[in-house]
Amino acid sequence: MSLSKIFESCRGVQVGLWHMTEGIDQLPKPKGVDLSFRSDKRLKEELCVYALLTAMTGNDHLVIGHEPSGKPQLENWSISISHTRGWVAIILSVDFQVGIDIEYTSDRVSKVVNRFIREDEQRTTLSQQLINWSAKETVYKLFSEQKLDYFDMRLHTLPSEIGAVLDRDAHVVEGGIEGSVMVDVLKTKGVATVHYELTPDYVLTYSSMLLSK
Repeated sequence: MSLSKIFESCRGVQVGLWHMTEGIDQLPKPKGVDLSFRSDKRLKEELCVYALLTAMTGNDHLVIGHEPSGKPQLENWSISISHTRGWVAIILSVDFQVGIDIEYTSDRVSKVVNRFIREDEQRTTLSQQLINWSAKETVYKLFSEQKLDYFDMRLHTLPSEIGAVLDRDAHVVEGGIEGSVMVDVLKTKGVATVHYELTPDYVLTYSSMLLSK
C-alpha cells in the first residue's frame, strides 16, 4: 500500500496523504460503498480515499456521503478531501471545521493568475502562485457556506525564501519547503491560518477552525 504519511496538524486534527501507485485490483474494496464509476481513474481515486480513511481512523465501515453542493460528509466527523495527479489528501476532525487541497506541481497556474490572484497579493514567482491557488481552495472549503470567490480572499505576505523554491522549469530545489500563511476572508472579515507544503510532486495546503457549538 502507498500510504505516504498521517500526522496531526494540531491537537484533534488529522491529515493524511496517499500516493496512488497501486492498480485498482490491489486496493481494498470498501463495504457498502457505490463503486459504479464511469472511469477507472475515478474508481481508483475513490478506492484510495477509502484506503486512506481506514488508515486514519482504523475503521473500514465508514461511508462518505455528500451534500447537494458536493461537499463530503462523514458521521461524527468534519472531513475534507482533495486529489490530484497521483495523490489523495484527507483532513479529519471531530471538533474542528477543516479544509484541504492538493495540486500537482506545474507551471499551469501561471497562465491564469489574473483569475485568482488579487493585485495586492504576491504573484511574481511560481511558488507564490501555487501556494496562493491551493490556499484559496482550502479556505473556500473551510468557509463553504459563504461560497467565496477567489478575490474574496487575500493572502498575507509569504516568506522571501518561497520565491527560490521553484526554478523556471517548475522543479522544486533543495527538497521543498513548509510553512503557514494568514488568509483574510474579506467577505466575512475573518482570517484563516493555512499550512502549506511545497514539494517536487505537489503543493499541499490545509486549515482548521473550531466548530461553533
